[in-house]
Amino acid sequence: MDKDAQILEIFNQNKGYARTGDILETGVHHHYLDMLVQEGKVVKIKRGLYKLASVSVDDELEEVSHIVPDGVICLFSAWNYYQLSDFVPPEYHMAIEKTRKVALPDYPPIKVYYWSEKYWSVGITEARIGNTMVKIYDKEKSVCDAIRFRNKVGKDVEKEVLKNYLKERGRNIDKLLRFARLLRVEEQMKTYLSILL
Repeated sequence: MDKDAQILEIFNQNKGYARTGDILETGVHHHYLDMLVQEGKVVKIKRGLYKLASVSVDDELEEVSHIVPDGVICLFSAWNYYQLSDFVPPEYHMAIEKTRKVALPDYPPIKVYYWSEKYWSVGITEARIGNTMVKIYDKEKSVCDAIRFRNKVGKDVEKEVLKNYLKERGRNIDKLLRFARLLRVEEQMKTYLSILL
């Protein structure tokens, strides 16, 4: 078996993901991994973590929903799904109710947020991804989360999400304000809307 095939076999055993350490453990020099990245067969997600280029985002989200069955796609992953942000996060963002626990595998990379029932249960909807119905926060709830977590995600992301939402034909300002009230960001939302609309 040649080196490329050996590396690709490691990816296939791990559902399209591999860490540099996984490859080095087999005695294959990381130079061969670098070559696969240059050829476009493998994508570097972050330092030490790679995925096959053929693994689609939808496949990954479907898998993540099985790994975190009580989780809800949130923040960057939800904004990306709704095309409200161009930023593609290096991990999948999932929210779970704070009294629940989840064991995460090494890959795919998942960032879990533990939210109180009051905020976690608001605005959950479902979307079909692949062959699975996955839980994801409603678009308007996701926009309000950008404001609610603006100090963590950054003002640039907050503005990008809100501006992209307001450009949409199907925007629902009443629904947006309802979620803003529930999430206690109504005053900030009204200020932004008075500037942007």
